[in-house]
Amino acid sequence: MRIMIVGAGSLGLLFAAKLSAFCEHMTVIARSREQADELAQKGIELVGTAESIRTTRSGVIDFRYYLEEAGTASSSLHHFDYIFLMVKQPAITQELINNLKSQMSKDTYLISFQNGIGHEVSLGKELGRDSLLFAVTTEGARREGLTTVTHTGHGVSYIGKTEDSDHVVDSTHILLIEMLEKAGFHTMMSKNMDVRIWSKLTINAVINPLTAILRVKNGELLLSPWARALMNDLYQETRLVATAKGIFLPDELWDTLLSVCEATSLNHSSMLQDIEQSRRTEIDHINGSLVKLAKELNLEIPTHQTVYQLVKALE
Repeated sequence: MRIMIVGAGSLGLLFAAKLSAFCEHMTVIARSREQADELAQKGIELVGTAESIRTTRSGVIDFRYYLEEAGTASSSLHHFDYIFLMVKQPAITQELINNLKSQMSKDTYLISFQNGIGHEVSLGKELGRDSLLFAVTTEGARREGLTTVTHTGHGVSYIGKTEDSDHVVDSTHILLIEMLEKAGFHTMMSKNMDVRIWSKLTINAVINPLTAILRVKNGELLLSPWARALMNDLYQETRLVATAKGIFLPDELWDTLLSVCEATSLNHSSMLQDIEQSRRTEIDHINGSLVKLAKELNLEIPTHQTVYQLVKALE
């Protein structure tokens, strides 16, 4: 099986390190030439959860800088069976989409791992819904440098199509699931990806902006009754928008959200890290997308509006 992983962040490096042993060929696309060169020289070092791997399989895995080289990869390689899109939503530019198209044949599937909503529409229009899969994962990873990633915790990954797709996921992807399982990723096909995408959106929309605004670790949100009250306001407003869109979130999602906050209590959310490092955040695709939907549905979600504006001000 031939796989391309677009994005050499924490999840991209984690999946690349563990899957490379089971692929006929893998290409990893980094965002900078510096990272691509470092990876080509050193491979990926994976540590944590009783694992220690360094990928050095010459001829099986190669690393490229996508802005200059991804578009020419197909000249020397066959098209890929699966492309794992593991960049943040702001990185999905028209240039990147054009590069992705050059790697895809009629039999190639792109698996989108993005947080938030909105990307499913644009990717579907550009690449075709029949070739598009979505993934929601609770695998924990932290990038320690250009080539090193720590696996901070095992989770579950769900892969499937959204309800507006004309095709359902069938036995076509059994080999993919088997390969992911062999690599150590507990993976299941899902027929209700819309609910799973919205459930993850809810968790991100509650935890991420508050940690970025308050400059605290995830678990510290639970220590303040004021912060917990804000969390609940954001949660209830998200449910309101989801229900109006015909998405019925699980009754136990609030308890799940609190459990995630506890399980990742020492983590700095990705949004907090982006603010601390003066990077653009995903706020437009998380809380911002909810604010936009609420306006279209004539709904009021004032807490989301406020935290959205605050994070934009911090940006």
